[in-house]
Amino acid sequence: MNQSTAVCADIDFEALASNVGLIRQIAGCDKQLIASIKANAYGHSVVPIAQALQDLQVDALATGSLEEAQLLRQHGIVLPILLFAFADTELTIGAATEGFIPTVTHFQMAKAISGSVKSTTPVYLKIDAGLGRLGEPLDSARKWVERIFQLPNLEIEGIYTHLPFSDAKQRDWATQRLQAFDRFVEELKNAGYQFSVTQAMASCCLLARLKDHCNAVCVGHALYGLSPFSWPGSIDVSQLRPVIKNLKSRIIHTSRHAEGSDIAVGGLYGLKRPRTIGVLPTGMAHGLCKPVEGRDMTVLIRGKRAKVLSVSLEHTTVDLDGIEEVTPGDPVTLLGLDGDEEISLSSIADAWGVQPLEALMRMSGRFSVRSMNTSDA
Repeated sequence: MNQSTAVCADIDFEALASNVGLIRQIAGCDKQLIASIKANAYGHSVVPIAQALQDLQVDALATGSLEEAQLLRQHGIVLPILLFAFADTELTIGAATEGFIPTVTHFQMAKAISGSVKSTTPVYLKIDAGLGRLGEPLDSARKWVERIFQLPNLEIEGIYTHLPFSDAKQRDWATQRLQAFDRFVEELKNAGYQFSVTQAMASCCLLARLKDHCNAVCVGHALYGLSPFSWPGSIDVSQLRPVIKNLKSRIIHTSRHAEGSDIAVGGLYGLKRPRTIGVLPTGMAHGLCKPVEGRDMTVLIRGKRAKVLSVSLEHTTVDLDGIEEVTPGDPVTLLGLDGDEEISLSSIADAWGVQPLEALMRMSGRFSVRSMNTSDA
């Protein structure tokens, strides 16, 4: 690990390729694959992930950040980039003129784009099929789509919706909403309105083996080996492979404290026995958090677990008691394997009292990335 870097991540691109293969297998060869790379590729570092996905020949990328889209173009990404609804009309027009594919969520936006561009510009239409967040509600969407098709300078390239669910009780809801969206798209096609891309299913619907008649899927969680489900065991996600294999830091300082010492860190006042403390250059500034009350968090040093005593802005202090000969520069595993021990993303999330994706997002963009193959593990 670069000694100037507080945290370094190993990204397993073989795992990413395996997940893409699984998604294509489940979706079927007739489905286009739109890869969601929003939020810094779900915390995995957007540029190297997008480059790998381009090599894997996904059909398009999708993000909610114009800055990320621009960054990808600067790094040689030539795939179509769909922009989820991300800003007001003015910024959306700017994105369209730069060659990105904007999402239209209301008629005023479509009209403004139509009046601002000088040549035919592709757009996607967003339908609210039941989530209740963005897009034209399904009940009023027929007339809305017809009005947009009448506008000049727009190529209505795609139409899509989003139906996420994380609880088994919502599976039937998603199935019903998928069927409703299918009927809507079929009605539009029968009326002469054609779309190159129709999409409704994301990771949850795909992994739950739901079915639709759309010709594309837009997948995020599953790409990165993350489960979109909050309940265990209901859906088999065992074939997914985590793309982040390791997060590592290092020891920058150790100190030995005699019996009876008062150590404010971790509340160790009046030590009942001698104790050794280690310090990492990694703290809240790097996305780490204190464990919630009643839960412990550990890291791995020399293949052994070391309890986290405190997390401050730029440092984490750990208990080195029972781990021999630790010196500054020794590697520390925050996530991943060290010998026979492992720190999982789920265990970190549990210590923080959040979901695994939220734990990953807290650390997003705060670590350097290096490529690894499974054989390197």
